[in-house]
Amino acid sequence: MVVKVFLLEAWAVLRVLSLGRIRNAFQLITSYLFAYYGKTIKIKGNPMAFAVEPTSICNLACPECPTGANLLKRPRGMMPLKDYTSILQQLAPELLYLNLYIQGEPLMHPEFGTMVKKAAQLKLYTSTSTNGHFMGKQLARQLVEGGLTRLIFSVDGTSQESYGLYRVGGSFNRVKQSIIDVVRAKQEAQSLYPIIVMQFIVFRHNEHELPYVKKLARKLKVDKLEIKTAQFYNFGTMRPPLNARFSRYKDELGRLLKTQTKNRCWRQWHSATVTWDGRFAPCCYDKDAIHAFGNVHSRPIKELWRGNNSQNFKQQIFLNRSAIDMCNNCPEGKHLF
Repeated sequence: MVVKVFLLEAWAVLRVLSLGRIRNAFQLITSYLFAYYGKTIKIKGNPMAFAVEPTSICNLACPECPTGANLLKRPRGMMPLKDYTSILQQLAPELLYLNLYIQGEPLMHPEFGTMVKKAAQLKLYTSTSTNGHFMGKQLARQLVEGGLTRLIFSVDGTSQESYGLYRVGGSFNRVKQSIIDVVRAKQEAQSLYPIIVMQFIVFRHNEHELPYVKKLARKLKVDKLEIKTAQFYNFGTMRPPLNARFSRYKDELGRLLKTQTKNRCWRQWHSATVTWDGRFAPCCYDKDAIHAFGNVHSRPIKELWRGNNSQNFKQQIFLNRSAIDMCNNCPEGKHLF
């Protein structure tokens, strides 16, 4: 399974490469290294990865999610298709990777299938993450035929009892059926994509299920199982697992990261995000777009990317990253890249 997924991922990247995108990636890498070693903030190139938020609305009430806990401070809504198309047109020449997800449940957007198809037509690697409650056979076929590259299903339990403790309001059987629908759609279309990933976030209440989730992944015929550590905001009653291997925190309450906050962040140099209403934010950890560089409806994306707000934020990363609240709950920066 590991070799198969590696080859699928490698081919997915190779088929979206172009000279312009390779040149852009090289510019980003070199300007990042100049900034890190030379302390000179001069952005060269445009984002090679980007996250777009189809919607900030979700049907579940996951207790450690700002959306699910109803603590998201910015407005809820759905991105109009014309705004999405404009964003793609601005980014596509240099862009490699497009993630169709920030907050909310992306498949709740009524034109999500069209969003995927438009990105695939521009030869982009496309990925999304879903709780699986809005799939259905028709949308499964649409995503397969539309060219989605990677599809992540959140399955944080092997029974309704354990699954429902975090995915509050969700149906374990409904998610399993959604995975089956996509697997069948791929088989019918004789397609290798999307790469189907079953993601299992480890908490204290479900860590004992790790051996069983592997069996479940094989039974559902997914391409890959990802065991993921949980990010904690301490909104609710969830706790990190007792097995330290599956926790990103030093303490049992999920307040102290194992990794020290380094004054660097490659993510800030190669990617950014835009919310459903156009707020151009530095990354997905900025849940409320507090550090937004501006709005894509008022200025072109490339101007915002190179603007003073963006450069000042990146300068702060290299000077004192721990002074930025959202960075203190982020493991990014452990390695130079």
